[in-house]
Amino acid sequence: MSTSALSVHTAALNRQVGLVRTLITQDPKLLNAQDVDGRTPLHWAATSGSLEIVRYLLDQNAQVDLPDNAGWTALHIASSAGHEDIVRELLGAGADVKKTNDKGLTALHYAASKSRIDIGKLLIDRGADINARDKANQTALHRAATTGSTGFINLLLHPPEGSPKTRINPADRVGNTPLHLAMESAYAEAACLLIEAGADRTRENLDGETPEGLEGVGGQEQRRAKAYVVERCGEP
Repeated sequence: MSTSALSVHTAALNRQVGLVRTLITQDPKLLNAQDVDGRTPLHWAATSGSLEIVRYLLDQNAQVDLPDNAGWTALHIASSAGHEDIVRELLGAGADVKKTNDKGLTALHYAASKSRIDIGKLLIDRGADINARDKANQTALHRAATTGSTGFINLLLHPPEGSPKTRINPADRVGNTPLHLAMESAYAEAACLLIEAGADRTRENLDGETPEGLEGVGGQEQRRAKAYVVERCGEP
């Protein structure tokens, strides 16, 4: 690995657009050069949020979907980091919205985990698979329920006209549905959204527990969440 290869990644991370241009002009092979983690300048520009560098790299025909050693593409990184303008740019350059990393996660899973609603909307508009499952058998709805993101849950429950419907009751590897995960973390508002959309309150996970029967975070918080759900949605 030459020193210039190392510095092109650092330059992209540090948003040094002039240096990135100079290095790649001197040695065009650096455009898709991978560092020890398999990351290219495009990965690092997506990390740092430098739209200017991303545009330059794509103009030079950087490989938009090249995965790093963990299977992450620049689109995974930008979606997780919340760089909406870069997500838009990558999708415009043909980034594969359905690509998964080594854990089976799509960009939409990461957007859901971080409650990046505008990015989620963009990904779904461009054909993201709403019901894609990762290796733990979780969908984006599981992810949004885990973090109690009512905004993201609403987005998934009301996909654009013509999109496939979001499955409300998919079970993950241990049998938990999104409702289980919302209740487990005492996110009552999220739980009610799911119930009102048709989530099954009697569905048991592999341990035989219903969503409202879970121990979860326990204590006062859990009791309050359960009481709120019953008050708003009735008894299961």
